[in-house]
Amino acid sequence: MNRTRLIAFALMVPEFACLAQTASKVSDKTVIWSPPKINWPDDMPRATVPKEMIVSLRVADMPIILEDTKLEDAHMRFGGKIGSRGDAGDAEGWLCLHGTDTDGPWIFWLTSGEVDGPAIDGFQWRRLSPNEVPDHRCRLIPQGKEGIKLPIAIRLGITEQEVKQLLGQPSYTRDKTLIFSHEHHKLINKEPYTVSNDVAVVLRDGMVWAMEVASSTSD
Repeated sequence: MNRTRLIAFALMVPEFACLAQTASKVSDKTVIWSPPKINWPDDMPRATVPKEMIVSLRVADMPIILEDTKLEDAHMRFGGKIGSRGDAGDAEGWLCLHGTDTDGPWIFWLTSGEVDGPAIDGFQWRRLSPNEVPDHRCRLIPQGKEGIKLPIAIRLGITEQEVKQLLGQPSYTRDKTLIFSHEHHKLINKEPYTVSNDVAVVLRDGMVWAMEVASSTSD
């Protein structure tokens, strides 16, 4: 996933009102299937975080390395159905999972963009509202299976202050969204590449309601 997709996610309204594009109505419930997506702004934030933040994670008992682990491998492990939308540079695939922690139900997407082909290059994780339910194509991660484990202690439900203690000052802030951006350059086979690692955090009532992480390597 590239940084434009990250900013698109981050600047959606804090309460994700635009989920109408990605959800359907069943009775009085909103069924959630695809990850939220809106237009991205022209002014990209300058990368200010000095080091990479999240380039790996564990989902239940499966270790995942961004830009390395294949989306199909996660599909084989968890089941469900791989979703997709867009084409060419806008193509995106995802695997939808959901679960419950002590604060309530959540929904989670492993995502793969056109740049990284079949590899997982990011994820979205957010709390479900009382009127929202996961689509039947989303697979349940049972309690007791450890859920989502990140290499730093950022998670749903922590405070804005705790986020800043973990990640420092955000590179960009708008309303209730904090964006943390890192970028560095490296040589691969003697060719120069740019490595980006971005974290978007959406707050509700001063707590983390949703987050997205993206990692990309581009020439």
